[in-house]
Amino acid sequence: MTKTGVFIGKYIVPEDREYYQIRNPADTSELVAEFPLMKREDVGAAVEAARKGFETWSNMLPVQRANVLYRAAEIVQSRFDKMAELLTREEGKTVQDSAFEVTRTVNLLRFYAGLITTKEGKVIPSQDQRTTILTYREPLGVIGVITPWNFPLSLPAWKIVPAIATGNAVVWKPASITPVVATELVRALYEAGLPEGVVNTVVGPGSTVGDEMTSLNQFDAITFTGSLQVGREVAKKVGGRFTRLQLELGGKNATVLSKKGKQDLAVEQVVRAAFGLTGQACTATSRFLVPEDLHDSVLSKLVERTRRLVVGNGLKKGVDVGPLASREQYEKVLSYIDVGKSEGAKLVLGGEPLKGAEHERGYFVQPTIFDGVTSDMRIAREEIFGPVLSVMSYRNMDEALDIVNGTEYGLVAEIVTDDLSEAADFSRAAKVGVVKINKPTTGLEPWVPYGGVKGSGNDVYKEMGEEALDFFTRYKAVYLGY
Repeated sequence: MTKTGVFIGKYIVPEDREYYQIRNPADTSELVAEFPLMKREDVGAAVEAARKGFETWSNMLPVQRANVLYRAAEIVQSRFDKMAELLTREEGKTVQDSAFEVTRTVNLLRFYAGLITTKEGKVIPSQDQRTTILTYREPLGVIGVITPWNFPLSLPAWKIVPAIATGNAVVWKPASITPVVATELVRALYEAGLPEGVVNTVVGPGSTVGDEMTSLNQFDAITFTGSLQVGREVAKKVGGRFTRLQLELGGKNATVLSKKGKQDLAVEQVVRAAFGLTGQACTATSRFLVPEDLHDSVLSKLVERTRRLVVGNGLKKGVDVGPLASREQYEKVLSYIDVGKSEGAKLVLGGEPLKGAEHERGYFVQPTIFDGVTSDMRIAREEIFGPVLSVMSYRNMDEALDIVNGTEYGLVAEIVTDDLSEAADFSRAAKVGVVKINKPTTGLEPWVPYGGVKGSGNDVYKEMGEEALDFFTRYKAVYLGY
């Protein structure tokens, strides 16, 4: 297979760099692509290219930038099936989930294309006669973007699209294991008319390329999505320089079934949110809270429904759960299953790798359910990022809320209830950034602000929605006397 390049000013295929292989996690015998391992000095070159791109791009009218985004949306839409298949071959999720990700990317492009032609600033009445006060949004400059592998297309899009929509340039480090579909997104932007240097890519390990991005004092802002541990390291490096920083750091999300809620609805949504996407989502459900007196019947339904899930290659019809994205993830999830057993949780389903036949060359783990989980257990507190669900019992809603809020994360929480007052009380009391009522914890809409509290993010700037523009722009006030 031909070597794939990167964008530094323009598309290049470096000849003096070591190349590494991207393989299908469902079948590691399949080579998807080869990518260059970029070096620290490449980050500086990308920033220099971005500075030049910024000078051109930031001086274009919002409607001109919008037209580029609209054309990019049409290009991505025209390659819908190809990009969905490529995403599945690279990351492992089912092609249905990949298709949803492509759709969300198209929606993001169109949403911000329309938004930037209407969101500039405002006119403020002055206390003086013959005076008008105006505010303007101005782009920051060059934005460093560091993204994970679990949503390799739509998650970068909800950072990059508002960044360039508002006139910034970008240096983007996609995850090392999912750079293929990332390259296709950037290619579509340039084919749509993006000036040279506005979006640049540097592919390589976080220990070198990522460290250089967070250490280099040449970015006007950095937006990062990843683990809490790495996020803390990024905050230490960047915070002392007064560089604008946005962090989204994962979650330990809970779904609470109320006595006033529908059991079948809760079970269906938990199975979808815990095991769909192979549990590899910041918003995945990892804790299922059930009233004590309903426990046995709900657990029985949960196990029966989970048994019907089909695990396999995401390109095949009828598959519900794909492989884990890498060997590292595979080993991490299996190690947490061992932790759950050692802590005394009751393994009621799964807990083993899948081998033989179509699973032999992939990173497949059975959907796993632990029962009798308590809040002091690691599997109830730490983010596993895989198809592992903890069932926990509670006596009343106050205790349920204590469990929901009892971790260092605060991203998403769901309650399943038909009681409007109970839903409203839960929404106020849950210490999270997103509350779902009778809706699964997974699934976000591009026009709605998103972000967590506590260890789920630095909670300064939201992602997505109109609010995303705030991170990528600054306001300037102009007093006009006449």
